[in-house]
Amino acid sequence: MPANEMIVEEIIDYTPRMRRVVFRGAGVADYLASPPCVPNIKIYFPAPGKALDQPGEDERGRWVFTGDQRSRVRTYTVRFMDQQASQLAIDFVRHGDEGLASAWVERIAPGEVLGALGGGGLVLRPGGHALLFGDETALPAISDTLEQMPADQLGQVFIEVADEDEIHPLAKPEGVQVHWLPRGGEPAGSAGLLIEAMDRLQPPAGHADFSGVHLWVGAESQVVRFARKWAARVGIERANRLIIGYWHQSLDEVAYGKDSDHDRVKDEMDYERPGHEHAHAH
Repeated sequence: MPANEMIVEEIIDYTPRMRRVVFRGAGVADYLASPPCVPNIKIYFPAPGKALDQPGEDERGRWVFTGDQRSRVRTYTVRFMDQQASQLAIDFVRHGDEGLASAWVERIAPGEVLGALGGGGLVLRPGGHALLFGDETALPAISDTLEQMPADQLGQVFIEVADEDEIHPLAKPEGVQVHWLPRGGEPAGSAGLLIEAMDRLQPPAGHADFSGVHLWVGAESQVVRFARKWAARVGIERANRLIIGYWHQSLDEVAYGKDSDHDRVKDEMDYERPGHEHAHAH
């Protein structure tokens, strides 16, 4: 079967650098009807200036890519979905138009089409004392995670953004504190604000150590590598942490995945959103 085709319905710029694209149509409905479809979605871009082509499938239902098709797949967070209305939204960071996805985001108009190839992925397990760290590339995932938390969840969130214009309200449990870390215009990946925030963090109030913490990190490769060392040093068990490399300063997503598998390791938190689980454990 072909990739589910999602039609651009609406474009919303909710900060100077964050653009929300709302998709609709039968392709969205079909995608949402076949869990796992959240929290992540693999979207397939058309070649620049061309209509959306379609990858093939083999006898086992796996995608078969030809030419440059594999290099046009990217992974994003489903920001919200409405199965009844056949709607799905993805938030994109706007950072120029040099890359395939960046150029598409800057130039889109309602009616354009992307492909949805599949979804799923791990999320932060509820409970414990939640600690989340991420830059603007992880902001959609952080926002979604906060909205899915139980009302009595406690925790802290640290978000690095380009400048103060990117700060905006987030829906969250009352007991979760959000700390914005503006870079003051410094290039992404250069300021080290997330590393500094981790390094100076003290155990949660009323706790002697970090043993009851559930940790989630999504950021540039250097931050992720530091986070894993920091978590081990302060005593956060592997089963209580989910640390994912979202990007690498010198590699695109395809190359980063091949080179380092987004800095993933085994035995970290293995928790999928209820109702959207894969048939087999990761």
